[in-house]
Amino acid sequence: MALERRGIPTATFITHVFENYARGLCRMQGMQALPIVVIPHPVAARPVEELREKVRKVHAEVRAALTRGR
Repeated sequence: MALERRGIPTATFITHVFENYARGLCRMQGMQALPIVVIPHPVAARPVEELREKVRKVHAEVRAALTRGR
């Protein structure tokens, strides 16, 4: 959030289990527009290729978050 407040685009990754919590935090901080990229849970102790595939599926969302307005 600190980077976004300074005008530096970010893409915050969370797993679907924490989506409601993350969006609530954004509301509490007045940052409802903060880009949140949701990937399937779990990620801990998962094989690297499985994690890469999860991220590949949301590549367009990450790109949009980091390049918005440009």
